[in-house]
Amino acid sequence: MKSHVSNLNFRIFNLKKELLKVIYEIGYNSPTSIQCKCIPELLKGKDVLAIAKTGSGKTAAFVLPILNNINSNYKLQSLVLSPTRELVIQITNFFNVFSKYLNNTKIVSLYGGQSYCIQFRNLRTQPHIIVATPGRLIDHINRKTIDISNIKILIIDEADEMLHMGFINDVKFIINKILVTHQTALFSATMPNEIKQITKSIMKAPIKEIILNKDNNVNIIQYFCYINYKNKLDTLFKFLESEKYLRLIIFVKTKDFSLKLSSLIEKKGYNCSALNGDMNQNLREKIVYNFRNGYIHILIATDIASRGLDINNVNLIINYDIPYDINSYIHRIGRTGRADNIGKAILLVDYKKDNFFLFKLKKVFSNIKKISIPKINKLIIIRIEKLFSILSRYFIKNNFINKFYKNFFLNKILNFSKKNLLEVSVASLMYIYEKNFTKLSYKDIFEINKQLKKFK
Repeated sequence: MKSHVSNLNFRIFNLKKELLKVIYEIGYNSPTSIQCKCIPELLKGKDVLAIAKTGSGKTAAFVLPILNNINSNYKLQSLVLSPTRELVIQITNFFNVFSKYLNNTKIVSLYGGQSYCIQFRNLRTQPHIIVATPGRLIDHINRKTIDISNIKILIIDEADEMLHMGFINDVKFIINKILVTHQTALFSATMPNEIKQITKSIMKAPIKEIILNKDNNVNIIQYFCYINYKNKLDTLFKFLESEKYLRLIIFVKTKDFSLKLSSLIEKKGYNCSALNGDMNQNLREKIVYNFRNGYIHILIATDIASRGLDINNVNLIINYDIPYDINSYIHRIGRTGRADNIGKAILLVDYKKDNFFLFKLKKVFSNIKKISIPKINKLIIIRIEKLFSILSRYFIKNNFINKFYKNFFLNKILNFSKKNLLEVSVASLMYIYEKNFTKLSYKDIFEINKQLKKFK
């Protein structure tokens, strides 16, 4: 949760007036806890280790100090490393927004999937700030198209993910290319032992430690559901129908299965798409855009592909496949419960082989609760209510009831009330699609969604 400090505002940090102007234009009324603790330390030039969940406002916590301290008379001064291209794009957008009134401040992003020609051209503008993935930055270092030897500020974002994705050696290689004394800030959602060791080797004392991850998932209601592997897909479909959500992310382990599951769900009448690391950048950006703007309601994502997704109103996460470790679980559920919203996360647990992971998870999140697979009786009621809702909207939208009543003859003979007309319509459709409203054929449950799309 973005815990805002309501009695404070950004003026306490003595930021440049150009930054304050943008801050209030975009509606940042008060700083979050991580911003209150990080911004003053970074403005003073101190090395910082900050542990806070995704969605806590940490990006602005380092973007604002960098922009405030930047000197436009000098060349490259700041480097931000992030594990995925989505995160690089997101952070670059933050820099672009907040530097709106800062003349001649140049920001360049470097990541895989983008044309080298574009990046060569952008680097020739002599940027002050670079945001990059480690791999693409190393490519440029080896090509001698960039010189980071005089960097003054280094930010390592999502450090635990850098570790998880095997980028730590790349990060160390990059740090060794910086030849001058510099300020380092490391941001992470969790703090495994490896992160503690890294900070000792790359940071100068005294290190300011800021840890805000205690109870940082209080706005995410967490559940686990015991399932039989053979019925796993059927269980997912039951939750899809019984849960209420604006946007839903379903996490799976493999790229191939993300495509397969997306196809299966789409056949049931849902707007969904897969998001995985094999997709080209243009397609990934299009999918994320459609999800953010409500054209897609369900995203089937792998762990790596979902990094950097900062989308409000994702109010449900389903962990279809067990994550690799607790840190991955934390990052997954961190896609919901953002910007002070309440989120819900459901973990499907195979009772034969996933108990050990659940045991470890309960030691970290003692408040995780058991949830049962939705019962068929409940689903039948939901289907009937959904049918009523769709027809009601259709009748109102098309003024259907009033048109019906203009026929005096029908009104006299049938003697319907407006309510009865809707009820008879629903009853008629229930008769036509009778099997969809019984316990006998659950797997046909979604077919009615397709049939009724024309009424929406």
